[in-house]
Amino acid sequence: MRRLTVLSLIFLLGIQFLYARQIRFVFVSDLHYGLEREFRGREASAEEVNRAMAAAVRNLSGLTFPEDGALGAGETIGTLDFVICGGDIANRMEKGIQSAAESWQEFARTWLAPGMPRIWLLPGNHDISNAIGYTRPLSPARDATCAAEIYNRTMHPAKTVTATTFDYATDRVVYSFDLDGIRFLFVGIWPDSQARERLDSILTADPATPCVLFTHMPPEAEAQRFTNPYGRHTINRTDGFENLICDTCSVGASGTPRKEYRDLALFLKRHTQIRAWFHGHTNYNEYYTWKGPDGDLSLPVFRVDSPMKGEYSETEETRLSFQVVCLNTRTREMSVRAYRWNRPDRTWGSPASLHL
Repeated sequence: MRRLTVLSLIFLLGIQFLYARQIRFVFVSDLHYGLEREFRGREASAEEVNRAMAAAVRNLSGLTFPEDGALGAGETIGTLDFVICGGDIANRMEKGIQSAAESWQEFARTWLAPGMPRIWLLPGNHDISNAIGYTRPLSPARDATCAAEIYNRTMHPAKTVTATTFDYATDRVVYSFDLDGIRFLFVGIWPDSQARERLDSILTADPATPCVLFTHMPPEAEAQRFTNPYGRHTINRTDGFENLICDTCSVGASGTPRKEYRDLALFLKRHTQIRAWFHGHTNYNEYYTWKGPDGDLSLPVFRVDSPMKGEYSETEETRLSFQVVCLNTRTREMSVRAYRWNRPDRTWGSPASLHL
């Protein structure tokens, strides 16, 4: 009987190993509806470019990962678990750029359409600037449609907010979910002190679960994104601050906010279960390590391309890419690949793999 029990346990462990859960998802960001670019031989709208990218996302299910030695190598990708969009659905409404309301409608027609995977959302700096104002005039002066829609779909308030009632002082996007023992954390714009307070309660209550963090901005967000330290702390062209991050900046708008980076680094050192960080905003595909302002951190970070404002893909459209992530929830191994979706041969970038 004892021998039979041991054999049964070995059998069950073997089955668990063979059928370990793999989460597969796509990360995109900076869709920037309202812009145009050169695309496939002519000037195309963001709606057209995003439709093509969304079609590439849908078509992934029948493709196989390359034989590159990373997680899932040679396997059929299959049905995606979800898509994550890192923000900037709209573009700021400067110089005749379309309203946030129109941009949201275009986004919804493509990314919220039947047949698309579930999508998790974050606001970007353009979405929020449209809602609260910017250092230069916008037309219309305010349109919080994107900000309100993202807030409602992620935070599920008891009473939904509208473009009229959206209040950035209180309507902040900070949420998480646990999927098969991996926690996914989402923070609108950047993990400022207000967001860190909300995250702290989640992470303190569950210190063992490995976490992957998604934000719009990178760890070293520019000083101008913080709150104006001067006068009445308003958004104005003279001071140059956008008031997107709640922390009052310790330097001028063109300076380097090392104090704020240090506060963030201290938070990350307290919560070592945050094992990787994904972001958009700076618009090219890269895997790098954030060392913190004092060089005492080593956090893996993934930066993703933009279909409309890519640092390199804006002028070389064959470099357009999004990231496909494969994550084994048993071994906690994760591989991230850039998929060059606008090349005829649909090539893959070199994978980056790590243990969560």
